[in-house]
Amino acid sequence: MLQILLILIYSAIFCLMISKFGLFKLKDLSGLFICSAFLIKISCGILYGYLHQFYFVGGDTVDYFTASGQISATFFSYPSYYFKSWLWMNPELPAQNVFVYPEWHFIKKDFGSYLLVHIHAIPQFFSFGFYNVHIVFVALLSLIASLNFYKALRDTINLPKVFLIFSCFFMPSVLFWTSGLHKDVWVYFGISLLLLGLRKFVLFNKLYTLEIISGLILISLFRYYLLPLVIPGLLAVIWSKKDKRFSPFLKFVTVYGFFIASVFILELLGFFPFLEMLSVRQQEFLSETGNSAVEGVPPLMPTISSLVFQLPRAILNVCFRPFIWGCQDALQYIAAVEIIIFWFFVVLSLPKRKTERKVNLISYFIFFYAAINLLLIGLLVSNVGTIVRYRSIALSLLFVVVLQAFDLIKLGLRKRQLNKNASFDSSGKKDVAIESRLKI
Repeated sequence: MLQILLILIYSAIFCLMISKFGLFKLKDLSGLFICSAFLIKISCGILYGYLHQFYFVGGDTVDYFTASGQISATFFSYPSYYFKSWLWMNPELPAQNVFVYPEWHFIKKDFGSYLLVHIHAIPQFFSFGFYNVHIVFVALLSLIASLNFYKALRDTINLPKVFLIFSCFFMPSVLFWTSGLHKDVWVYFGISLLLLGLRKFVLFNKLYTLEIISGLILISLFRYYLLPLVIPGLLAVIWSKKDKRFSPFLKFVTVYGFFIASVFILELLGFFPFLEMLSVRQQEFLSETGNSAVEGVPPLMPTISSLVFQLPRAILNVCFRPFIWGCQDALQYIAAVEIIIFWFFVVLSLPKRKTERKVNLISYFIFFYAAINLLLIGLLVSNVGTIVRYRSIALSLLFVVVLQAFDLIKLGLRKRQLNKNASFDSSGKKDVAIESRLKI
């Protein structure tokens, strides 16, 4: 009963904040809509926790919550132990109930997880040890991220409002995986800040903004391997904005091609064992247990030939799984339907190339970052459930790029219809009204 009461109280407080604070106010989205989106995120977060606790029998989110609760419960009793641990002074354990820190190389390997439990120790003081109450705070962060995406894309992406709202707030995989206590919501928040900063640069030529710096820091802290996928895109945006001589697409291909070539050159010279790192990480994913493991995935050897050989399988796994005929539960069916709908819209968007409107820099950035991120996930991850979670943000970004085509298709059909109806008057002059409408 106390848990339900706390959820209602905090939800009401945050809804009041949403209706009053400028951070949550957008002229084209009502306060009622934003509050509704917030409550939906809370519901998804509660479902997320329930499924992990009773269906998946635990999992990372339960471990993270337990660890964060352990830190908050013992911090004021043993503050010197925690401060010394954070300064790598290796203090002695004062009691058995404190959070035990492993050796530094373990922390460095998965720094985002250890940072996560420390950050989420703060809301523990207000959630009173209830996971579902804690989720209210997570949902608020997820809502701010969704609002950031909407702000960043509404005037930089050529997308109908209904599609933009769906992509930013209600894309099923993103809605689910960023509503729970996990690293995904923080990565989602970091990318949203990055896109906000890029919007300022593209529209107003302001580059060194707090949003870009904050977004890069958050991404690097929680999933450091995403940083090399983002930085080439930033460089390509800057180059495209400053130099108009070549097409943006060519510049993005050049920058990402140079980056990939540099990585392989360093690998061949022995300065950066990139292939070995991929091989080790892939085998770690292969060793994970789970009911949705992809069968028959061979180990990735640290060679270029092995990497090339595995690319088709990687693309198949990340772009098409789970197959609808192989689904085992409701979550997999939802993920399968989502990926089918994605490819359905991809096919429908193919006429995009027949229209004349130019693709903007934000779209190029999203496309190249998301495509390479998906390819990396396909190479490393061999569990369907993990693939769906890891690809959720990248897939939603790609969905935004694909959905743009429908405004372009509409423009193309409208223009062809106007051209068809365009007539010359008796003096042989073209209808000026039609010409003016085409230029708008």
